[in-house]
Amino acid sequence: MKRIINTSSQVNKPTNKHVYTSTSGTSGGRFRASLGILPDREPTSSRKASEGYTPDQDGVVILKKDSSENRALRFERQSIVSKLFPKSRTGKCLRYRLSDTVKVLKSENHNKCHYGDLIICGSVWNCPVCAAKISERRRSELSNAVSQHTASGGSVLLVTFTYSHKREDNLQDLLNKQSKATAWFYRHRTYKELKQRYMKRGRVRALEVSHGDSNGWHPHIHELWFLNLTLHDYEVLRSEIYALWLKACARFDLGLPSDKHGVDVRGGEDASSYIAKYGLENKPAWTIESELTKASSKSGRNGSRSPFQLLDDYAEGDNQSAALFAEYKEAFKGKRQLVWSQGLKSEFDLVDLTDEELAAIKEDEAVKVAEINKDDWLVLLKASTPKQDHRVLVLRLCELGGVDLMKNYIKDVVTSYKTTH
Repeated sequence: MKRIINTSSQVNKPTNKHVYTSTSGTSGGRFRASLGILPDREPTSSRKASEGYTPDQDGVVILKKDSSENRALRFERQSIVSKLFPKSRTGKCLRYRLSDTVKVLKSENHNKCHYGDLIICGSVWNCPVCAAKISERRRSELSNAVSQHTASGGSVLLVTFTYSHKREDNLQDLLNKQSKATAWFYRHRTYKELKQRYMKRGRVRALEVSHGDSNGWHPHIHELWFLNLTLHDYEVLRSEIYALWLKACARFDLGLPSDKHGVDVRGGEDASSYIAKYGLENKPAWTIESELTKASSKSGRNGSRSPFQLLDDYAEGDNQSAALFAEYKEAFKGKRQLVWSQGLKSEFDLVDLTDEELAAIKEDEAVKVAEINKDDWLVLLKASTPKQDHRVLVLRLCELGGVDLMKNYIKDVVTSYKTTH
């Protein structure tokens, strides 16, 4: 008998572990795959950990924590969205088949597995799985643009716009007013003069939101400003931007921004300190481009929650969080997360792709290593729960133990399900 303990099933929930106990060949051929609270164990076998998984003398295999725990969390959150909105495109994402079989593909460069011939929703707002793909590819686009611009002698600023808000504010109303205020801001002659004086080449705007118990929804805007000069003091520019932003908020009945927090201007070299100030992910590779594109992977600060964190709380029994996510889902329908000013993307020879097109891109060569028939795939879906999604475990076992281990796992799940249903 071989048991597999996956210590990487969830981010920030280290006590929840996947347990795979295969008893094939024993009486009844029963299968148990459940979450338990288990102590981490160090492998005692001499088998090399580099082989992917290391059994000890009892047959226990420790799956070490790595990026797969992020994938498990994304699939868990996507399963929660599917539960809340089963008829939505995100509810069907990576569940509904496009052919008779589901392909298991393996990247030749990264040794990672993924599925083929399944629906992909391409929603950066609602789907944690697609959002991760899209945001990383958007970050790559921005990184290329920033590198080209700075190499030619220009500079890049990170400019953040916020305003005050109250717990009872409706998110859709806030977004409508924010949209009108920003449009007015960029049409104003003061901004046009400022743009000319600071030799502004263009900008990239990112829309983001979090929710706090005290002050409700917190929509805000991050922008990268591409300048054809280098500033050594940002305070004059910040004060000019703030004065015009204050007028825009007042004109469209937004809560007036404070002088301290309403507008923030940072140079690219200060992006890491900006991230630390706002309590976002502690990642060495987090850059000014990440700040614009990685909203889906951020955590809230001072008690606030990102939309995907609302899903986590709903999974723990907080129904109000589900209602908040539904409000967010409706309010952001059809909105673009990242918007480049006209003509800027073409200056850096970047192809303008939609979120759906980016989500569908395969970045490297992948080979088909297995197929899952439609009946077995249906059982995998039915037997899954958000905290134990068999879609994730199938991929993980294929990466670490190979196709045979993956097929045995699927066989055990199917046998167990048919026995108990």
